[in-house]
Amino acid sequence: MHKRKIFLGVVLIVVLVFCGRYLLSDEMETNFYHLYSSKVKGTQNTRVVVLADLHNREFGSGNKNLVDQIKALSPDLIAIAGDMVNADDDNLGIILSLCEKLAEIAPVYYSPGNHESHLLYEKNIPLEEKLNEKGVHVLVNRAESVEIHKTHFLVGGLTTAPEGYLEYGEEFIKEYEKSDEFKLLISHYPGLYYEALADTKIDLGICGHYHGGVVRIPGIGGLYHGDTGFLPKYSGGMYDLSSGTIFVSRGLGGHSGFPRVNNRPELAVIDINTRKEK
Repeated sequence: MHKRKIFLGVVLIVVLVFCGRYLLSDEMETNFYHLYSSKVKGTQNTRVVVLADLHNREFGSGNKNLVDQIKALSPDLIAIAGDMVNADDDNLGIILSLCEKLAEIAPVYYSPGNHESHLLYEKNIPLEEKLNEKGVHVLVNRAESVEIHKTHFLVGGLTTAPEGYLEYGEEFIKEYEKSDEFKLLISHYPGLYYEALADTKIDLGICGHYHGGVVRIPGIGGLYHGDTGFLPKYSGGMYDLSSGTIFVSRGLGGHSGFPRVNNRPELAVIDINTRKEK
């Protein structure tokens, strides 16, 4: 009996260690998502790689692992949904080096988050100018048209937080949604889609900010974010709205000091395809 208890105790410890390592794993994972649209011309899909919330983290020296993985995915467009830096860190070396490498792979469209906005407007650090010098399309409440595989995309960037939408973002969105092109809107804050953008005609919205809710609960989603409290409505993945679809990245890093649980850093791939035949 004594030996059996020891054996069961050892087994339990092994299981707990294994589960702990899995649940607290900080290794990046690549997740694939699909979106279908009648606006896509021909049969070739458009591949969008999404990055968000890196917070100056590095995957390998100089982010080599991250860059190599993105290169292997052969994206047509790279969308960055903000908070790639930290507001309390003026060192831009990590993000500028990364973006320079990414721009050699595919066109990079970058919509700043709250951490970039703090550097830009509170500290007057010329981040936008420096990103432009690296070949990045920085979108601050504006949009650019691009043709990919015969499909016309209007890639927009909405940088305002929900509480500032009426003053800083509404006019841009009213003009933006008039377009007949495939509208891909990068906006850091998922909270914009709770009310302000809930019925806006946007084909694909791309967000970050919530870090996947930090702790992922199987079958439920993210546990918590400071903006929303417990169980944020859109914490990670694809969500269908009345007039479009949004994707919320779980992000690549963190800055609060809380460990990610059952919530590995996410590099997301969205393949946009022509609508399926019924």
